[in-house]
Parts: sequence; C-alpha cells; structure tokens
Amino acid sequence: MQDTYVTLQDERDALHDRALRRRPSNGFGTLLFLSHGTLLVGDELIEKTGPALFFWPNEMRDTLTLKAGSSARLLGLSDSIILDAIGARSESVHLRMLVEAPFSAQLDKQPEVTRIETLFDWFSQELEQPEHRSPMSMSAFLRLLFIAALRVHTPHDATNNAEVTHVLRKFRHLVELHYKDHWKIAQYAEELGVEYDSLHRICKRDTGRSPAELVHERITAEAKARLENSGSALKKIAADLGFADASHFSHFFKRRTDLSPGAYRSVVSRPDSDDIQDLRRGFSDWP
Repeated sequence: MQDTYVTLQDERDALHDRALRRRPSNGFGTLLFLSHGTLLVGDELIEKTGPALFFWPNEMRDTLTLKAGSSARLLGLSDSIILDAIGARSESVHLRMLVEAPFSAQLDKQPEVTRIETLFDWFSQELEQPEHRSPMSMSAFLRLLFIAALRVHTPHDATNNAEVTHVLRKFRHLVELHYKDHWKIAQYAEELGVEYDSLHRICKRDTGRSPAELVHERITAEAKARLENSGSALKKIAADLGFADASHFSHFFKRRTDLSPGAYRSVVSRPDSDDIQDLRRGFSDWP
C-alpha cells in the first residue's frame, strides 16, 4: 500500500548541493517540508528558504535542488490519499482549492514547525509498521498538514480574476452543501446572485466543465468512495446520495463510469486488477 497510496522520503542535512529525485517519479503529488536551509526550484533556480511547506500537484515536476546544509522531508501523494484527506465537508472546498496548484507556506513560529515535524514522524512510524499501516490514520495526518499550510498560505489572485474566483469558490462551497439534494443549476445561480449563463461561463473557463458536469462529478466521486470503503447496500447508498431508488442511482453511475455500481465495487476490491488505477476515484474527479 505504501507504493500506491503514499511514500515518505527523507533528505537530511545535505553535505553538498544535490538534485532531489522524487519517488515515485510520476502520478504522485509532492508535499515537501523544508525544515531548514534553502531549496532551489525549477530551471530558474528560484530560492526558497525554510522552515516552510511546499506542494506540487502530480502533473507539476519542477526540478528541486537542496542546498548544502539543508534538510527536507517529502511525501509522495496519490490522488486517493489527497481526496481522502480533503474529505467531503462544506469546508473541504478550501483545501481542494489549496492543492489544485503549487503553493508555498512559510512557517514562522516554532510551534508550527514542531507540529509539522511531529506529523512527518507519525507518517514515518505508520509506514515502518506494515501490520499496523492505516490509510485512515495517514489521510488524517495529511489533512492536518494541509490545514496547517492553509492557515499560513496567502493565495495570490490577480485583481481582475478576484470576482470570478470568489464566484467559483462559493459555487463549490454550495455544491458541497447541496449535491445530495440534487439542486438544479438555476438554484445554485440564484443562491449565488448571478445569471445562469454567467455561472456556466465561469465554470467552463476555469475548469473546462459546465456547472452540471461539476455537480455530477462530485456525486460520482462520493459514490465511488462509498462503494470502495463501505459494505452498504446499493439501496442505502442511493438513498444517502439523494436518489429516488437504487435503479436511478445505478443508471446515473453507469452513465458516468461505464460500469454498474456492483461491477465497480467488484473491480476495486481486487488490488491486483490491471484496471484499478483508471477506475479509482481521483482528485480530478471533483476539482
């Protein structure tokens, strides 16, 4: 599970400048804790100083160079642990928006640094004991790391995009509150105080998907989570997600994934399946 869910890489007290080779190299995001020293980022060798947390989504592969005398710890994060850590609460939207792009979060107070170091130590202990390794524990550790970063991170929105970002943020927040109620898009627009066409235009421009597609992806991501992580009957999952009955839920799910809920559950329950990585819910299921 370590190689498919999360990895930990320690780079302690470099004796000389060295390029960091992230493991695994592809398909994972990177959360880096620079406890002290200097990190050079990208071909431009932009200097970043510690203590700080840095994050790169899985498609971002900037070159990282650790300066002599510096120390860093890296978590390789699968889409699954990121989505598990973010959760499905109304406030989760802030964590979702935090990790959709690279960020840096400076840690200025010693208690913050101590907490981050402790959380990385907990990851290390969890991964060193396969018989006790728990995805629930590790996703909880990661959630605390993301929250710590969120509290000290200041996003840099361009002034002319600030209003658009605000509308999209509020829309995502409303979706988290009401996707199980199956609100019509017109209801979201009315609650936001914007025209239907304006909401559609903002979503398409910033995410590439319509508001309806985003809502459907959120429902699908939650359905996948429940099919993977619970033994609940399809009738109960359908009711919990606001569908009239299991038949309506199955029709919706198959239209979105090309598999019935039962077939999906069967495939993801086999860890050696060749299709499992393509089928599992990913962070991109709900941007």
